[in-house]
Amino acid sequence: MTLPTLLCEARNRFKQHLDSCDWSELTAGRKRILEVFLRLASIEGYSAVTMRTLAKEASVKAASIYFHFPDGRSEIVCQSLRWHYSNWGYSILQAIDKISEPELFWDALVSAVARSQISIPASDLWDLLVRMDRVGGFLEVEFRQEIDHWLDLCSGLFQASAASIGYTVDRGRVNMIMSMLDAGSNWGQWNGDAADLDAIAEQATIVSRAMLSAPMGRLRRTTTPDEVAKQE
Repeated sequence: MTLPTLLCEARNRFKQHLDSCDWSELTAGRKRILEVFLRLASIEGYSAVTMRTLAKEASVKAASIYFHFPDGRSEIVCQSLRWHYSNWGYSILQAIDKISEPELFWDALVSAVARSQISIPASDLWDLLVRMDRVGGFLEVEFRQEIDHWLDLCSGLFQASAASIGYTVDRGRVNMIMSMLDAGSNWGQWNGDAADLDAIAEQATIVSRAMLSAPMGRLRRTTTPDEVAKQE
């Protein structure tokens, strides 16, 4: 069995974007700084990571950080977020790349996202910073547009996968499923054991399928002025 054209195209767009990220100038020193920043920010919080702290943990002089990243903190933030989603994306591709059956593709996609979200601490940091930027707008405009494009590609992959197994869902339904997966570290309560991670990934798959098939009626009831008056 082969995957539907729509799903193959969505997967190809996902991969092409990842391949377009140029890491040819990522030296060992630059890579270490990015990874240390992600680790510290995940543990201590984004605002707590100063250039001095970063230099100390990366075992480099503060001046050398500016040698690697002339634009300083803003460049480090953007590059570290790009580095994270690039690695995250390739891990998802590795899980789905050899799948040729639509039903198995959906399960593999959901399972891979759940596992990555839970087992990689920087995943929660990435989500948090993207949400913070929606309010504070601290990311560079060009990079914010890149993030929006990346999120569209992720949503498109889920949407195409759902369509391949008979579910015509809108972007809102897909975003609900992705939000459930994004919150995996919260509801999953992973204990660090591999078997427990397997169980959480399986649970995420079951819940995602339930969300696909659930009727989408009116989720919130609007109270009319007359009803408010009666309640008073």
